[in-house]
Amino acid sequence: MAILFVTGSDTGVGKTHVAGLLARRLSRDGFTQVIKPVESGAGAGRAADAPKAAGKWAEAHTLMTLAAPIAPLAAANKAGKKLDLATLLKLYREVPYAPCRIIEGAGGVAVPIDPKGKDWADFAAAINPTVVIIVVEDRLGAINQARMAIAYLSRHYEGPMGVWLNAIKKPLAAVAAANRAGLAESWIPLLGESGPGVKSVRFHFLPK
Repeated sequence: MAILFVTGSDTGVGKTHVAGLLARRLSRDGFTQVIKPVESGAGAGRAADAPKAAGKWAEAHTLMTLAAPIAPLAAANKAGKKLDLATLLKLYREVPYAPCRIIEGAGGVAVPIDPKGKDWADFAAAINPTVVIIVVEDRLGAINQARMAIAYLSRHYEGPMGVWLNAIKKPLAAVAAANRAGLAESWIPLLGESGPGVKSVRFHFLPK
């Protein structure tokens, strides 16, 4: 089973967009799932992330839905629901098998999903994915965001990881070039690129 865990350097950096691009691409290789372990704020004027990313290419699973559009633990407390790493792992392991699986975290990689402070880095360590993809907005500051996210993730998870640069709006050419050079100089794999200014979506870690 190919398991791609998509997390981010922050919220609003385009994780769902990237998960959707991956779902469309991986559906060529077999039955694919998009899994959202926990989502807060779905239904608050917006579509749920898993079905949005899955589109017509993949099967969507949202394991825990929380109404309040706030941090997962706060939303769970507000709803009177139990949220911790063990609960999410139990729900995750109950999802039927699929050859390809894309998992999208909520918010950034260090967002707590357990009252004891465990977060998506701990989740990644527990599920042992094929690769962790950290989505970073392709803008000025991306090098700093990428280095911090990779350094944090590496404290908890020892498997393959890298960065996907996603432009929300087209960056200056000099900024885009500096971001890619900065990642290379920091020995951080660039796994993909998308958004305005990228002629076509680039999956640097998948065969064409």
